[in-house]
Amino acid sequence: MIELSTKVISPIALTDAILISSTAPETDYAVWAAATAYTLGQKCIRVSTHRIYERLIAGTTATPPETDPTNWLDIGPTNRWAMFDNVVGTATTITTPLTVVLKPGSISGLALLELVGKTATITMKESTGGAVAYNKVVTLDGTIITSFYDWFYTPYAQEESVALTDLPFHFPNCELTVSISSTSGSVSCGVCKFGEVIGIGATEYGATSGAIDYSVKTVDAFGRYTIVKRGYSKKMSLKVITEQVDYPRISRALADLRATPAVWIATDVYGYEPLTVYGFYKEFSIEVAYPTMNYCSLEIEGLI
Repeated sequence: MIELSTKVISPIALTDAILISSTAPETDYAVWAAATAYTLGQKCIRVSTHRIYERLIAGTTATPPETDPTNWLDIGPTNRWAMFDNVVGTATTITTPLTVVLKPGSISGLALLELVGKTATITMKESTGGAVAYNKVVTLDGTIITSFYDWFYTPYAQEESVALTDLPFHFPNCELTVSISSTSGSVSCGVCKFGEVIGIGATEYGATSGAIDYSVKTVDAFGRYTIVKRGYSKKMSLKVITEQVDYPRISRALADLRATPAVWIATDVYGYEPLTVYGFYKEFSIEVAYPTMNYCSLEIEGLI
């Protein structure tokens, strides 16, 4: 039996009903009011969309910002909801701890990416206030210490991602609490995605990971470069061994995930965190190589 190590978390879309509470307040700016005369560049929030808007033209309008692109520019999510949007690079950041309570329904996977903090604690209860069905504390200190010199002089290395694929799926009324904490200062989470874990197969050695840089580099006639630093997205290439009996299931599951942001995990083994990417597959193919097993090739591109 081939051990399934390559997995994907198919995320559940977050709604107001799922997010029960958060220690991050939604008070980035004043709430939009139709009667307010806004100045150029003034910002407001809409709690119905959980977005921040910036005024493009001074004045007063009764049309809500989300439907008035002439007067308002959508500049991003509110701090509370930044960790739940579909964008990498927006993060919920507050003074420690950051604790959210969710009612997601049946889930078996959770991914926390772009983390800043010392520990991540994940607790699942069978129901609201019920018995604890799952609890895990993950240390976010990725510093490698091999000597006394390292102990004193190696700088702190932040572990930026946590991917759990062993949550008990059979609690449809579960209560999930996620807490990011540190000894002092601020903590943050850029991506929080949860949902069903789909097993694909065993990752072959030779998997690659990297980045696509969207910075702009221009060169003049004298060979001098002007560089404008912009965002980047991760990329990953995998070859996965799958059992023949799983061929229809995997083919259907991957087809259903087309053009869908998901969390792709090449391995759960510690030290291979760069092989966890939140994004979509550009292409997949399955080669029927042997009577009992196939090869599945995946090209994953991360979101910015």
